[in-house]
Amino acid sequence: MLQQEGVMARPVVLIISATSRNGREVARRLLAQGKCTVRLAARDPSKVADLVSEGAEAVALDVASLESMKQACTGVDFVYMILPSLAQGAEVTMFENFLQAAKATGVKHVVYMSSMDADPSKGFKAFHSNYEREQALLGSGIAATILRPTWFHENAVMYCAESVRRTGEFRSSAGDGVWTCVAIRDIAAAAVAVLSDPKAHAGEVYTLTTEAVTEKELAEKIGKVAGKKVTHVNLSPEEYYDLLKQIYPGPVSGADEFAHAIVTLDEEKRRSLFSEVHPDLERLIGRKGVSLDDFLAEHAGAFKTQEAA
Repeated sequence: MLQQEGVMARPVVLIISATSRNGREVARRLLAQGKCTVRLAARDPSKVADLVSEGAEAVALDVASLESMKQACTGVDFVYMILPSLAQGAEVTMFENFLQAAKATGVKHVVYMSSMDADPSKGFKAFHSNYEREQALLGSGIAATILRPTWFHENAVMYCAESVRRTGEFRSSAGDGVWTCVAIRDIAAAAVAVLSDPKAHAGEVYTLTTEAVTEKELAEKIGKVAGKKVTHVNLSPEEYYDLLKQIYPGPVSGADEFAHAIVTLDEEKRRSLFSEVHPDLERLIGRKGVSLDDFLAEHAGAFKTQEAA
């Protein structure tokens, strides 16, 4: 690092997609550490005003503009890269712009949040291009670390809570497959561990998991915190696809792509393709991840009827 009046300059960490749950959690943890300058890139910087009030910088990012990306990366040492939900072509453009900008501005290390089903050699049928992005980043000449988190604990609230409240059931097409999960706060803790000592993690690919369950076991765990019997209803992929299109408008990419993504993930769950609990998370953060039981207990109110809550 550069020295200024005998004092070592603090590294600058850029978080791309800073408005995401994961990006915000990493920002909070880095700000609490106080060892770096935290820069937040967002299409609408006003959405991170609370973090700016805590000491972060904010920069507007036009994901389609190479110049905008270069401005965001200028003066940056390390980047935590979360690719936002965009139409496929826009995602490609953004990632290509990022690699060009990172090289041009001298970014030293990139931590990329990929996904558990990125590696095609494992038999996955991924709906995204995370593996290609991983390879492009690792071959770019920029030091990099890849994080592959599995299914989020938070998804139990997002995809199950409303249905459980109304009917005591939730639906998916995952069958009896075994799948692993992890809390977003633990993904963030792993990212901060890497960003705190990037050289020690250069070239590494970490799979972040906490525990393995089935949909039936998830139903039992939700039922325990909700204080009622909860049942998993298994649908065919086609039925679940149609249901998702009815319920969710989807992110930027639209209802069709959103529904396709979730059904593809359920296919991987059904085939138990990400059922292995890896030691990477505990090694990175020095403790076990938050258990699904504890997480659900924290959010018990989301699953209860108004009377029960």
